[in-house]
Amino acid sequence: MSESTAVTQTTDEAEQGVETGALYCANHPEVETLLRCNKCGKPICLKCAVQTPVGYRCRECVRQQQDVYFNAADWDNVIAFGVGFLITLVATPLTSAILGRMFFFGIIIALFIGASAGGILAQIIRWAVGKRRGRYLPLFALGGVVLGFLMGSVGLGLLFGVLTIPSIPMLIFAFLAITTAYQFLR
Repeated sequence: MSESTAVTQTTDEAEQGVETGALYCANHPEVETLLRCNKCGKPICLKCAVQTPVGYRCRECVRQQQDVYFNAADWDNVIAFGVGFLITLVATPLTSAILGRMFFFGIIIALFIGASAGGILAQIIRWAVGKRRGRYLPLFALGGVVLGFLMGSVGLGLLFGVLTIPSIPMLIFAFLAITTAYQFLR
């Protein structure tokens, strides 16, 4: 048998094997697929595939590529939580006292400066963690800010003996500040 005949025969066998041999997703063994990760070659189904500019990849390869951008240290999540908590704990009673006294104008002021305050808060948190990025850093910072807001609202009532319910301007201000800080830290 000549070399060209052997190559043709193995090519024909390979094509028949592709047609008859079904691939199954590595994560979902019951799902048949023809798709493979373009980086590692693992068979993946459409549920597991993540579209990237260079083709479909499995979630593990995408996560491995994203890990390059996250350089946070071990304590950065705790620092982000603590800084967000302390700043919000101090700022909530002050902001509540200012915005709570002027209802309609308080709403207007909250709309104008709420997002700015969130941006400033996010920059302070980023500075505190050394401008490092972490996968869960925004969630820890958000948890600290929300807990600081709640404790600041309750703490104001405990200090003065009157339980204060946050006013509508304060809720608008807090919503804008928290969502903006989260988006900046993402």
